Amino acid sequence: MDRFSLRPARVLVLALLTVAMLVPSSPTTAQEGGRLEVGAAKISIEPRPDDYGGTWEIEGCATLGDDALASLDHVPDFRLSWNENSNCIYMGGYGIGPMNPITSWDDEYGLWVRTIVMSNGAEMVALSVIDGAYYLGDLNNMCDSCGGFELAATLADTHDGLAPEGFIIQATHSHTSPDFIGAWGGVPGWYFEQVEDAVLDSVAQAVESMRPAEIEFGEVLARPFNRERRNWYRSAESETVSWLRAHDSATDEVIATLGNYAGHPTSMDESTGIAHADWVGAFEKRLEERFGGVGLLFNSGLGNMSFAGSLDGGVGLANVIPEPGASPRFEAATISATRDQWTQPVTNTVLTGLGVGGFFDRPIEVGAFSSTVQKGDESRPCASASPLGIATQVSAFHVGPLVFTGGPGELFSNITNTFREKSPGAVTFPLAIANDGLGYIIQSFEFDLPAQQGVGFAGLDIVEYEDAYAIDQCFGDEVVERTLALMAAMEVDPAPAAPDGGAGSGGGSKPTPVTGGGLAILVLAVASLFAMGRSKR
Repeated sequence: MDRFSLRPARVLVLALLTVAMLVPSSPTTAQEGGRLEVGAAKISIEPRPDDYGGTWEIEGCATLGDDALASLDHVPDFRLSWNENSNCIYMGGYGIGPMNPITSWDDEYGLWVRTIVMSNGAEMVALSVIDGAYYLGDLNNMCDSCGGFELAATLADTHDGLAPEGFIIQATHSHTSPDFIGAWGGVPGWYFEQVEDAVLDSVAQAVESMRPAEIEFGEVLARPFNRERRNWYRSAESETVSWLRAHDSATDEVIATLGNYAGHPTSMDESTGIAHADWVGAFEKRLEERFGGVGLLFNSGLGNMSFAGSLDGGVGLANVIPEPGASPRFEAATISATRDQWTQPVTNTVLTGLGVGGFFDRPIEVGAFSSTVQKGDESRPCASASPLGIATQVSAFHVGPLVFTGGPGELFSNITNTFREKSPGAVTFPLAIANDGLGYIIQSFEFDLPAQQGVGFAGLDIVEYEDAYAIDQCFGDEVVERTLALMAAMEVDPAPAAPDGGAGSGGGSKPTPVTGGGLAILVLAVASLFAMGRSKR
């Protein structure tokens, strides 16, 4: 036999290799860590005063604004310094003080606490989102144990594998949802007790429902659904929706679908008195209609972004999430969670007066607090100092190739864009108003100092409104640098390949990797050329 001819054994080896490459690979290929389990739950927060020995009043509530009573017909309970009716539930977000009471409840979309938990058998993380204007890490008088930091500690004591840093609760920021910080009149004590139970129970139910799962994920360009809201100092826009969908490994049934997008929920009319989840509720309901399971929306860099539309926009945004089967999946993962806590100086004189005066229910520390933060040794730092400070935190965790970050207020989208760009993950979910709600978070390079010191409240086009609700000009820089440091220490799992014919980023702009069938075709082509070349010699 000619020594250059292709031997039968070689033909057999190449044929077997080609067949092996044609067999679809398991989602666990190139994955590390334990087998994933995922659970999800949602619990309504519609008021149930009879269950908590309380009273919900819907008349005689407005004590400020055009509809305010000429004289009070109640005695305030002094949890807050407003002259609110403490049996009323107030909306948060519009105006200031007890102006917009909730008098009825939207039944079509409802208001909820929604939770997804993800575990690999050793570590667990939990994400909860509540239909509320804000949610604070700690409170003075409105509630003893329902702040975000306290809930994290309680849940860590209750559920194996869940550390305090592995829990995030976000408020949707709907301006027709309850005020959980007291700046607009707050909510009754019994109602906060109900809400605390709802958060704890939603996590417990999600943990109880956990089952082996695969997580499908991606990132989709969705620029038409939001718009810039700043008057003068323009920030970057946030134009993508990050998403994940958890499927039961045995049946492929959808357990939950989570979206992460930036847009203020301010499309509903507060004057109706109807509590409403705004476009967020429409988005979540549409996810449940399309895929089943629990739908969740976590707001991203909404500080400078308004939502472009109303309920129809929420439906439209949910419709851009790809159908199952076209995007990467994984079913085993390493999980880690971390956080960074510090005390930020408060240099906003108006907010300081409201906080110290008890007009919003956040503890403020007295001492000597300073912030000096910079990028690199040669840049000019942002520096601030104050005898007053607020203890807060940033969070970061990863599940397989996915990275989640949590910022303690209304992050501007240049901040969340930076997190996406610098993230070690395949897809990143930057969450705003996470475990705390300390106003707008703006980096120093675009900060409007005159607006911060009260001028922004005047509504003039030459200054910025958002800066009037920012606690300090260096707060945004602190959040950025501390979060980047947390992400830099992560060791995330490699990204799985997309299915043949699928989009590597779920419809986003990232290139689709060569996978499965493509590699098999490549091997087959090489083998054919090899055989032809040998036979001719």
